[in-house]
Formats: sequence, C-alpha cells, structure tokens
Amino acid sequence: MGKYLFFDIDGTLAGKSRRITEKTRWAAGRAREKGHKVFLCTGRVPASIVGDAAEMEVDGIVSGAGSFVEIGGRYVFEHYMDPRLTYEVMELFRKNGLLFTLETRDMIYQTPGASEFFEERTMERIQENPELTRYHEQVRRGQNLKSIEEFDITRTKVAKMCFIARERGRLEACLPFLEEHFNVVIFSRDSDSFVNGEIILKGCTKGDGIRKVMEYFQGDMKDTVGFGDSMNDYQMLETVSTSVVFKDAPEKVKALGQYYFEEPDQDGIYEIMIRLGLVDSI
Repeated sequence: MGKYLFFDIDGTLAGKSRRITEKTRWAAGRAREKGHKVFLCTGRVPASIVGDAAEMEVDGIVSGAGSFVEIGGRYVFEHYMDPRLTYEVMELFRKNGLLFTLETRDMIYQTPGASEFFEERTMERIQENPELTRYHEQVRRGQNLKSIEEFDITRTKVAKMCFIARERGRLEACLPFLEEHFNVVIFSRDSDSFVNGEIILKGCTKGDGIRKVMEYFQGDMKDTVGFGDSMNDYQMLETVSTSVVFKDAPEKVKALGQYYFEEPDQDGIYEIMIRLGLVDSI
C-alpha cells in the first residue's frame, strides 16, 4: 500500500539556497513511481508557488496553509476570510504600524515599507528565517505582487495574511483580537527585535487540508507522512501518522518528530526518504 507524502517547501524541500536539490527532486519522482502519492503542503498561496516548487510533478497541493486544496490541477477546496474581518485586521495592523501582505489565490498585495525593512538587515540574517526569506523574495522579485493600493476588497477574497512588526509591542496590541479569530504563527526568534508571522483562519490549517486530501482519495490516515520545519507545519505534523522534522526546527516542532532530516541543501530529504524505505538510493 502506497503512502501519502506531504512536503512543506520553505526550509524543507528547499533550504537556504532556495533551490530543491536534484536528489530531492529525484526522490519525490521515484516515490510516485513506487506507488506513493506526493503533495506539496505549504504556507504559500498558489500565487507564490514559483521556481523549483512549481516545476515539481506532484499529485496535489495543499497551499495557503490549508486554504486551498488542489488535486490533478483542479481546486477541490477553497477557503477565504470574510471581507469584513479582512477589513478589521487591515485597520488593526495600520493603527499599530505593522507591515503586512494580503495573500489571495492569484496575487499578493503588499503595504509600503516592506522593501525598506529588508534593506535594514543583511541577507545572512534573513536567510536564517526561511519564511522571512520567502517574503523578501516576493519584495525583491515582485512575483505576482502588487501594491496594497491596488487591492479591491469588494472584488478580491483573501485567504491569509502575513505581517511584520518592527517592535514586539505593536503585535502584542493586536493579539487579543487576532487570537479570537486566527491561528497566529510566529516565525521570528524570541531574541529578534522584530516579529514576523502569519495569521490563518481557525479550522483551516495544513492539517485540515491533509484531511481533505485523504477524504478525496478515501485513504487511511495511518498511511500519511509529513515533512516540515517550522511552526506553520505544526498542525500538519500533529495530523499525519508519521512526522519527519528538520533537525534544527524550533523545539516545539521538534517534539512532534518521529524522524529527523538533515539540511535540505545537503540532500537531507533524499536521505531520510531512503531511511524510511520510501525510495532506494540512486
């Protein structure tokens, strides 16, 4: 019986290089040849799945941290924030001086100031935080990216939002309202002067997306394997039967691991897939 394999992208399939190694790509393809099903399971919305990840041949994609489930090129599930709630969060962030993005299926809308934020920090520091690096790449490359001024709340539905607070107190002022409606996922470290993260509607996580995939295929949850590295993988790793975690993940995430993979840029995913018996070596 084949397994259902769910892979996070940033910090899991791709390391600091932002590239997916040839051996990792080979292992994913070989797993499918051996009868396993392979899925991307990412916080990225579809508009952000570009480059190496977009070129992978997979059986489906859970994106937007569970907001979208795509199988065979067709969306079988989409979930969005109520426009009134979107407006309230935008106003809350603006009042407290947070930078933010609105992430939709086909486009990402960004507030002014994000570019300046990244210019204040060295690339070496940013690369220690895969999710912050992803945000930086969106700013630098402008991939499917528009100004917040072009966002029309009456026409465009938002799946989730990312934020950057230059000072911790600014986010703390928002938390009572945010935690009432969302799972608030923090990517920055406690020692950082800033806070970056994302908000995801409750009841709409990577774990929920995985359950929808399994319902679609009428599969057994005991056959699920998840690969992740950060806090937005937490619900995924809680949900799957076998959890595979990056060795340097935050301690709360590592506590869910049954197996651990090495640095993705050093073929860590390829090596752990061999160890789990999902593929043979090249």
